[in-house]
Amino acid sequence: MHNTLTTSVSLPKGAAILWREHRREIIRFAERYLRIQMRKEARREVTRRYNRQNGEEFVIVTTRFRAAEYDTFHFVAAALRVSVSSLIYGLIKLWQKPSRRAIRRFFSTNYSFRSTKWDAEAGFAEENITFWYVEDKNLRPP
Repeated sequence: MHNTLTTSVSLPKGAAILWREHRREIIRFAERYLRIQMRKEARREVTRRYNRQNGEEFVIVTTRFRAAEYDTFHFVAAALRVSVSSLIYGLIKLWQKPSRRAIRRFFSTNYSFRSTKWDAEAGFAEENITFWYVEDKNLRPP
């Protein structure tokens, strides 16, 4: 059994329905979506951006992530100064495009974290994410 973490995300009502019904299928596109997002510059000296737009009604959705998925989303969100909820919403929008679903390219990620010093005197930590192409989608974890 994989270590799973329960958390919540804030999504527009329509996207929340899709996430609840198709989460497993949508999450399979996470690496592709995160690679697209990481083409953008890491943002600094700005506040965090959230996915509240157009006066849509939003709902809170309780969801489960594998620990590695959770850490990967938080790493990318922190670097881009966006919310994890906005990344999930963007992932759902990507999944909704039939042309994107027709392409069956899959990537795998390896998130790593290393803390070399973390105490009252100083904090030194390193996070990394590496992507690689997976030829056979059956090699992916379930």
